Amino acid sequence: MLASPLVRAWRVCLGLLASLAVFFATGEIVSRSLDLVDRLNGFPRRLFVATDDPHLPYLLRPGVDTSVRGVPVRVNALGLRGPEATPEPAAGVHRVLALGDSATFGEYLTVDEAFPAVLEHELVARTGQRWEVLNAGVEGYNTEAELAFLTTRGLALRPEAVVVGFNLNDFDRAPVLGPLGVLTSDQTARLSSRSLANRSEFYLLLRFFTASVGHLVHGQPAVQALPAPTAGERFSTFDLAVSRQRKAYYRQPTDERWQGMVDALRGLGAVAAGHHLRLVVAVIPDGDQFGPDADLTPQDRLRTVCAELGLDCVDLRPAFAAAGGALHVDTMHPNAAGQRLIADALADRLLEPGR
Repeated sequence: MLASPLVRAWRVCLGLLASLAVFFATGEIVSRSLDLVDRLNGFPRRLFVATDDPHLPYLLRPGVDTSVRGVPVRVNALGLRGPEATPEPAAGVHRVLALGDSATFGEYLTVDEAFPAVLEHELVARTGQRWEVLNAGVEGYNTEAELAFLTTRGLALRPEAVVVGFNLNDFDRAPVLGPLGVLTSDQTARLSSRSLANRSEFYLLLRFFTASVGHLVHGQPAVQALPAPTAGERFSTFDLAVSRQRKAYYRQPTDERWQGMVDALRGLGAVAAGHHLRLVVAVIPDGDQFGPDADLTPQDRLRTVCAELGLDCVDLRPAFAAAGGALHVDTMHPNAAGQRLIADALADRLLEPGR
């Protein structure tokens, strides 16, 4: 007996659905196993995962093992860069939580070169005791995001001290995770935690290819590289221009970002005091803040803010100036030698008698 047209149509639909399921399942498996998203895009779309917290735009994705700017990056099960760690410190271990943005994360550097790991080794060497410094730095975070991370996730890790790597752009708005799985300053493009772009690498791959085709039609690449320094120059013209804009903002804040930063610093102090945590804020200098014409307006203004809020802030610019030499990769990111200076200064302050 021949099947009716309805049955035949139903079989065709089932066959199509099965084929689509196999196609997407295979695509997801291949994308994940070969790291296709990261290999094709040059920047790890998998590194971040969106949240729905208005003050915490994204987190590092737990369990990711990838490469950022050619440097290996491993995110542990707690969502922190570095080796695996227990949710709470083991008995007899002094745990320090390091908050911050890409400077704390260790942009361009291995995890062992970033100041949290160097600080841990320094504290152990100086005291002979057991110390653990967790690297909670996340690229793009501002002070508000760092406060949100501390209250929603950091406190559960039971640190006895918190150090903050304060970058001079921390007044700025934090980016959000956009539809291509990369950070964007377009706040309206923020992904929901329920988006497929937050869960599926194959979906991200398809979205990126679609965007790439659209940009190529208009003569623009989907992702543009930042200009490199010219021969003989430490920093690119673009990098220096952005740095000057930061200084100009400190001289005359023009919008609500300044108050947002001050309120977040106040919040960090209040949370630390409320949970009996030692808090140290390390103010990291820009790479162009050396020489006779250096603009030190940010440090001057931050010194006043820290005094008004009763915060223990360490201005690292004198230590960097005394060390001399090239201590930055670009104007915002200390290199390995600069990271060691940050770690030394923080160890001095954390172990200072009477504090």
